[in-house]
Amino acid sequence: MNILLNTNNMNEPKGGVHMMHEHRLPTRHNIPPHERKAMLRIEFDENDWTLLKEVFGDEDTAAAAVDIIRDAPPEIQILAVQLINIIKEVD
Repeated sequence: MNILLNTNNMNEPKGGVHMMHEHRLPTRHNIPPHERKAMLRIEFDENDWTLLKEVFGDEDTAAAAVDIIRDAPPEIQILAVQLINIIKEVD
């Protein structure tokens, strides 16, 4: 299983050095969900497919689960990857 992170999509403000008398919070801002989703992509290999087929019972349900995982928010994708890794360790 490959997890690819794309941090090039972040819209960080570009600017100069702040004046000494200015007290600003760091320039990081909350990343909108549509940008966070584009930052993470999971690729499943053959071992993952066989595990998902074993867990879900058939290939169609496993393919549907993969589609749901890929369309889910990054937090859910990370959770799914952790669960898959735990299942691999147990087997």
